[in-house]
Amino acid sequence: MCQLFTGAFFFAMRSYEYLQVSGTCRTKILKLKNIRFFNEKKELHHKDNYLKLADTVSITFEFQKKDTCNDTITHFRSGHKSICPVLTWCSIVQRIRAFDNSNDESTINTFMDKNNKLHKISGRQMPAQIRLAAAAIGKDKLGFTPKEIGLHSARCGAAMAMYLSGVLVCTIMLLGRWKMVQQRIFTIHQKTNKRIQQRD
Repeated sequence: MCQLFTGAFFFAMRSYEYLQVSGTCRTKILKLKNIRFFNEKKELHHKDNYLKLADTVSITFEFQKKDTCNDTITHFRSGHKSICPVLTWCSIVQRIRAFDNSNDESTINTFMDKNNKLHKISGRQMPAQIRLAAAAIGKDKLGFTPKEIGLHSARCGAAMAMYLSGVLVCTIMLLGRWKMVQQRIFTIHQKTNKRIQQRD
């Protein structure tokens, strides 16, 4: 589950783009057909033996909250052996493709339990898993407690990570598919500063 959350982080995804959530929503969860890999501009099939050598991974968001259709976002390899958008999404896709009856319409939150039964990861399950991971790392290293993490952490965390790395706001808006991101970053800054002051 944490791998899916990491993949969502790289693309600043909304929770209902990668998880099964309650209620109705115009935005649909991503499917395998929405994930594409390229090596030197040549598209690689999901079952290609050299998929992990892809240069880029592109995800197409067919319909979004902001009413934009078929918005494709591309990430390059990071060069890191594990913290890499290409390798993360390659692992997710290959895992799902290995399931019986998997096809282009299979959603990215599909997983198999220890009894070999397929399930859909839900918005209720994910927070518990990422909070366990945060607890294992510890507040001293992370700077926040597991209780402060939620489904929106992948999206707002991605924006803040890019901002703190010096990425231009206009680029953050494009990668996160935001119409406006400045106010969101300002709000996160305020909460972070308040938390630091309380700690001191």
